[in-house]
Formats: sequence, C-alpha cells, structure tokens
Amino acid sequence: MEERLISKKDLLIKEGISYGTLYRWKRQGLIPESWFIHKATEIGQATFFPEDKITARISRIKGLKNELSVDQMQELFSANVESFKIPMQDFKGLEIVGRMSITAFTSVFPMKDLLDFNDVFAMYVVDHLMKLSGIYLEDAKQVLRLLCKYLSAEASKEYQLILLRKMGVPMTVLVRGEDEILLEDNAEIIACANLGEFEEALKDQLIA
Repeated sequence: MEERLISKKDLLIKEGISYGTLYRWKRQGLIPESWFIHKATEIGQATFFPEDKITARISRIKGLKNELSVDQMQELFSANVESFKIPMQDFKGLEIVGRMSITAFTSVFPMKDLLDFNDVFAMYVVDHLMKLSGIYLEDAKQVLRLLCKYLSAEASKEYQLILLRKMGVPMTVLVRGEDEILLEDNAEIIACANLGEFEEALKDQLIA
C-alpha cells in the first residue's frame, strides 16, 4: 500500500506551525531528513512528507517540549534509544507506565533517579503484566529485579519472560526463543511476555 503524503503547505496549516519551526526541528534532529520528500509538481518543485509519520511526530514533539530538553528529545527520537537517559521525575510526566509500576520500581531501586532505556523497558513490561495479567506488587518487584539484573549483562531480548506460581510462591524465569516449558505438579503460569515484542512496542511508543 502506497504511503499517503502531505504537502509542506498543508502540513503547516494543519499543525499550526511555522516554516521556521519545522526546519528548526529538522536541524535539531527531531524530524528525519529522509521524511522531507522533494517532488516535481505542475508549478515546480515541492516538499512532501509521509503524513501519518510526520503528524504523529509533530504531536509528540508538542507534547514533550515542555517536559524534556532538546537533547533529551534528540536521544528519544534517535534510532539508538538504548542511549536514552531521563530523570525519573521527567519520565513520570511522559505517562508511559502507570503509578503502580513506578512504585514497584522505586521500591526495588530507591536511589535510582536517572533512568536508562533498560530501566524504562523493565517498567514497561511490568506495567503491561500488571494490567493484563493482574500480577501483584510483590510479583512486579520480583520481575523488575530479574529483568534489571539480566538486562545489565545481556543485550539480547530474544527471551520469553514467564512468571510462575507454586503453592502461592512466585518464581520468574527467562526462556530463550519458543522452547517448550514443562511444569511440575501444582505449578502454573500466571503471566508471560515476549521481551523482543515488548522492546519494539516501547521503541515505537517512544519515537512515535
């Protein structure tokens, strides 16, 4: 399916921004050079943009400009979001995860104020597990401990995270790929997450 384009003139009117603002964001690296598409028209050359991408990005910039510095937004919108750093207070303002996920994280890591991508990723996974699987706060803390320990030493996220419970006692394990899991009696899977899929979903949300 061909990507829908919007002209520069129509974009400026639609988003209520000036020519100078648009090109300042380009110079600052907040809008990719590749999104500026030059095409011949009946009246000469004109600039177009992939409409869905550019409108989503402008909306994101507008929403973040009072929360983050230009440098932080440059990190956020870069392809290498693993280098992203953000103070906890600023991260709370992004509302990417819920209050309980942040509470769980600060309970486990009370002295950590500057977050990296893996910290954000761990909270993002836990937030979805709490919402979708109804795991408890103590379960969330256990998942955070394992994820942060694992992610600090391992770059790959090609794992399944599985939260088990046996006779009321939770246990979190990481399994590579789609390997079959055989459980002993009285053990049950209460939550699982494909870390690779969660990583891509978080990156999409961060740089949308």
